[in-house]
Amino acid sequence: MAAANAEALIHEYYSVLDAAGANLTADLPDLTNVAISRDLDVRQNQFARWQRDGWVQKGSTELPQIQVQSVNLDNSDPANGRVPAVQIDVCFDVTGVDVVDASGASVVAAARPDLGWIRHTVSNYSWDTDPNGGWRVSTSLDLEKAPCVATT
Repeated sequence: MAAANAEALIHEYYSVLDAAGANLTADLPDLTNVAISRDLDVRQNQFARWQRDGWVQKGSTELPQIQVQSVNLDNSDPANGRVPAVQIDVCFDVTGVDVVDASGASVVAAARPDLGWIRHTVSNYSWDTDPNGGWRVSTSLDLEKAPCVATT
């Protein structure tokens, strides 16, 4: 059940990130619904910088593959970060995603790979009170491995 809940959160996480990037004229969405800890800090800083620079995302991220790598339900020391966690490798496809500045010019590096892998740690700091819905992405790490297959 933990793996399924964490995987469902991954889909929501990318939807929220896409929505945040596409509408930076509004208040930032509540990223705390999908992220926590280091990942939350990174995403809040990213979108604050995008707002400041007038950047907007066009298009949505596709997720052709999601692979649960491990599940650890140890909740022995939540105060020190020992909480249930699921490691999930996600193949992302940003072929249809661009980020543009206020003039409409792309700010995406020409060398950006459209396909890649990222490992998310999805943690539940609310395990005692919300074992099913308390999952949040806590860390994200780019992986160096062969690209996955695009969905298009």
